[in-house]
Order: sequence, then structure tokens, then C-alpha cells
Amino acid sequence: MLRRTEAQRNFFDDAIFGRMIPPDHPLVAIDQAVDFSFIHDEVKALYSPDQGRPSYPPETLFRALVLGIWANLSDVQVAQQLRFNVLFRWFCRIGWDDPVPDDTTLVVFRRRLKASGVYERLLDRVVEQAKAKGLGRGRWMIVDGTKVVADVAIRNQLELVREGRKRLVRALQRIQPERAAKVRALAEPLPDADYPDREALLAAESACGEALLNELEDVPEPEVRRLAAQYRAILKGEGMASFTDPEARWGFQKKGEAFLGYKVVASCDEDGLVTAVTVAAGNESELAQVERLRAAWKRLRLRPRAVAADKAYDASTLRQQLQDEAVRIYTPRKYRRSTLPSGFRYEAKADRVICPAGAMGRPTPHPQGGFVYVFSQRTCQRCSLKAACLKDGRQRQRVYLQPDKDRTRPKGIRLAMRVRKVIERVFAEAKKWHHLGRARYRGRLGVAFQAVMTFLVINTKRMAAWSGVDRAWQGV
Repeated sequence: MLRRTEAQRNFFDDAIFGRMIPPDHPLVAIDQAVDFSFIHDEVKALYSPDQGRPSYPPETLFRALVLGIWANLSDVQVAQQLRFNVLFRWFCRIGWDDPVPDDTTLVVFRRRLKASGVYERLLDRVVEQAKAKGLGRGRWMIVDGTKVVADVAIRNQLELVREGRKRLVRALQRIQPERAAKVRALAEPLPDADYPDREALLAAESACGEALLNELEDVPEPEVRRLAAQYRAILKGEGMASFTDPEARWGFQKKGEAFLGYKVVASCDEDGLVTAVTVAAGNESELAQVERLRAAWKRLRLRPRAVAADKAYDASTLRQQLQDEAVRIYTPRKYRRSTLPSGFRYEAKADRVICPAGAMGRPTPHPQGGFVYVFSQRTCQRCSLKAACLKDGRQRQRVYLQPDKDRTRPKGIRLAMRVRKVIERVFAEAKKWHHLGRARYRGRLGVAFQAVMTFLVINTKRMAAWSGVDRAWQGV
């Protein structure tokens, strides 16, 4: 049964908190700048109005989750701090004689937020408050992504193949011990010395895995079926790299730097107010997540005049979509600059390239976007200017152009790249002070919740600094 946070404290609580709470502490500034009461309306559908025991007030539990992100504490540590930390009790609206929620209560509350999808609205509510207070000019929207390493141990393919068999037998042991005893031999690793090389050993281990899957084909237990499906994905090499976090994938944030985990793609304005967040697997494109960010901008009625992003977002489709909404996008060129060789000219109306001798190149679509204008080999070989045009043993001239990008690419890229650094500072703050660089929870949904809560906390710090209450602690 849902219970609302008490609006007033008793005289004894006021006396204690009034003497012990430092007025210049950042949590005091956040409490004065942000109204967390919205959580009650957001979660009331998750509770029965008249059945069950009275719950802890959702605002109290939500404030406890905020403290976990703000101070980099686990659920157990937050529950421990609430028992003796006067400042934390005051922030969570827990009186001196009130019961303190334990870590299990916090876990259950967080699971409710994740399973219902309510957590996606929480960042919106904070952004709405910030905009109402005048924070964020909103002329720019900056988009970027950062990696979040999964909270798992790294396993190679051979280790995964062996681990999967053990997990399957253990799951079978819990429901059918006698049958598990019969197939237990298939879960044992093969002797490394019996095989000439690693490839032969891996093939033999995989064959044992296939045999075990065939033995368990008729087991109806959901847990066994789930593990069997994951194990098949491992044997087929379909990208799964961990049984602990099956949704984590290998990806690259930079060339040559692989990681196992997820990509958090976010947007913020030029004042560092984070407006939207989405999470993708490590091997997915950041560009594909922009549509969800744009949906959040529309939901919040944000109307940026320009978007700044790195070269991963240099795509003709996105550029055209934003242009249709009268929004300019500034990105460095993802591929090599399309330039005309000396003496060549491009006629936009006829969409053709003409060489110094007057011959015309035929346009062919390029997989990176734009066109390759190809000239006839017979014409080039007979041309008197071929010595100047054809170099490195080429038989005919080819000119690569991106007319659509060149027409819609606005000026001012240097200013835009300076503005783009704002989101890099936001990501640096999220990783240094709130440990966003590594997943606190497992699965895409867990990482999404962590990212939303992290940027929500960062926004509350911006609001406290903006209100003038937290000037001395603004960098904390």
C-alpha cells in the first residue's frame, strides 16, 4: 500500500537536524533546488491503493537511490549510512525514530522502476524542472556516446564453451538430479594435452557441447531452456560473450581498443543539462540511437537550432531529417573530403563532372555516400592531357564527390566543435565522480537505469549551482 512522505517533521527532528545539517553542503543545495515529490505520482500505479502493508514512501526510496549514485555507494552501504548518517537521513526524509529501509527494499524498488519503464520518465521530470527555473539556453543540442564496460570477467571462446556445459548441468541438477548424474561427464573439460593445438581442442569441446544440448532437448524447465539458448549462441559465434551478462557485446570506442559492454548515447545543451539518454550494445552504431534522443527532445518540447556531434554522426539521412526541421548539424567529415582535381568542374543542375578536355564523368553510387564520377577509359587514353591527369598507373580518371553533404553542410564547424566539448566534460564528470565507466548492474536495462540516474544526479548538481545556493561546491 502506497504511503506519501510526511511533509512536516516533529519538533525533536527539527531540533536535531537544524543543529547538525551544514547549510552549505551540496546535498542541502540539491534538496532546495529540486523537488523530488514527482516520484510519488510516477510510481503510484505500481502499488495497491488499499492492500498490503504501508510501504516506505517512494520519495524516500528514490532519494536513497540518488544518494547511491551521488556518493558511489552500493545498496548495502546506503542502508548502513542511513542508520547513523544524520545528513543522509535528513535528505531521505527519515525521522530520528522512523524505520530505515534495508538494502533488499532498495533492490525491490529499483526493480519495479526498471520493469515498469518508469525510470525513463524520471530524467524528463528533472529536465522539466530545470527548464522551468531557466536553466539551459537550449540553442545547441550536443550528441555523443561513451562506453560502459560490463561488470563481468572476460572469457575467451574456449572458456565460454566449457563454462556453458557446467551451467547447464548445474541447472539440471536442481530439477532432475538423476538425469544430471548421467550427463555429468559431458560437462567435464577435455585434457588439453590430448590435442595438438587450440583449434582442435576447441572443436572437441564444442562437439561435447552439441552432444549435451541434444541430451537436454526435451527438458521443459525454463531456466534450462534459457541457458540452452544462450549456449547455442556461444557455439554459433553469434556475439554473446558472457553468461553473467548475456546482452553485453564486444565493441570499439576507438580504433584498436576493444571493450565488452555497452554504449551510452546522450544529448545535452550548451549549459551541460543532459536532456536524453539511450543505451546500445557495444557492437551497435551510435547513429542508430539518435532517433530515440530526438523523440525525447520532442517530448520535452525542446527546439534546438543546431546539433553538434563527432564524425560518427556524419550521415546524409540524419542531416536531411534535421534540415527538414530547420535544425543545422555540425559534424567533422567521416570520410575523406570530396574535392575536384585541378581543372575539373562540377555542374550541380546536371549532376555531372567535366574534365579540362570537356569529357563528362558518369556518376556511380559509393557505399560511403556520395558518387564516384567515372570517365571513359578510351577517352582518357586518347586525351592529350592524360599525362597530367592519370598518375600511379591509372587507366582512367575517377572523381569522388558528396554533393548532398556539401550542399547541406553549414559553416561554423570550429565553433561547433568547441561547443561539443561540453558533453565530453559531462561524460568525464559521470565517470570520475559517479563511476559510469563500469556497469553497476547487468543487462541493457540495468545499464540504462544506471545511466539515467547518473545524468539525473548531474542535472540536480547543475540546478543547485544555477540556483546560487551551491556556488562554493559547484565543482563537486
